[in-house]
Amino acid sequence: MKTLMSSLILAATAALSATAVSSPALAQDASITVTVEEIRDGGTLEVALYNSAESWDGDEPMSFDRAEPVDGRVTLTFDGLEAGEYAIRIYHDENADRQFNMNFMGVPTEGYGFSNNPFPRFRGARFDEAVFTVAEGEAREESVELMGGGYW
Repeated sequence: MKTLMSSLILAATAALSATAVSSPALAQDASITVTVEEIRDGGTLEVALYNSAESWDGDEPMSFDRAEPVDGRVTLTFDGLEAGEYAIRIYHDENADRQFNMNFMGVPTEGYGFSNNPFPRFRGARFDEAVFTVAEGEAREESVELMGGGYW
């Protein structure tokens, strides 16, 4: 009886340990640090992080942050991420109206950019142009250059 009880306790402890090791929370230790430089004064930089083509196409970011430029620079970090594919979409909301402004012809009047710094003509970047892979535990750094709205 004593041996049976010891065996059950040992088995329960082993099962709990295995569960803790394979816990998804422990796998979420990657991060992405986004840096944008040469930003004009005023407004905020709006940074959206996507983890699928569907979220990108539906403009439903998995995470979002904003910051005011300091000395022409913004650095933001997204922590607690799982390994996988990600893409970043940014715009400089210079007039702080929380909208990506365009002129009457549909040309952006505010700066914008994407991870991988693609330069699409007459359209926004596609997910496959902006996507990058983050490994488990990686501290990824992405530098995004703004274009449009007088930035290029």
